[in-house]
Amino acid sequence: MAVAAPASAEKLTFDHRNHPGLKAVLDGGDPGMIDFDASNPRYVVDLIAVKGRSARDWTEALEIIARTPTGKIRTARDWAAEIQGGAVAGCNPAVTTLAEDAISITFERLAPACPAARAETMITRIVQGKRSLFLLSVLVKGVPDAGSRQQWLALLESAHLD
Repeated sequence: MAVAAPASAEKLTFDHRNHPGLKAVLDGGDPGMIDFDASNPRYVVDLIAVKGRSARDWTEALEIIARTPTGKIRTARDWAAEIQGGAVAGCNPAVTTLAEDAISITFERLAPACPAARAETMITRIVQGKRSLFLLSVLVKGVPDAGSRQQWLALLESAHLD
């Protein structure tokens, strides 16, 4: 199980074993495949390259963000709306909500043939705690095969607050 948490806050736990590629990277211990940025304790970011040469040169990755709610971004739905409404220069990404409940939302954003997009496929789950918001986002430069997509969806679905 993997855990994400900003300093002195709630913890988001998810089962990284649901995606064998992610499990292999985490078990492999190569620090070049993981980028951790806690320079702002109110917005902590991890990026784990699952496919690619490094956390800076990836084709498939998992991004984890833990943030403190502020301003207009107070709920999972607020954060999802901000991401979904973010302009991608010259593109019109298709966004589909996959699941939603009182404290979380899962959606997919597809931006095919869009060089300005960070990833062609992005599947994201945002979970709202009492003092924190957590984002798990699968980033794929291309389209994941059906098996990998199902593994990522199972990983996102396993995310819960402790």
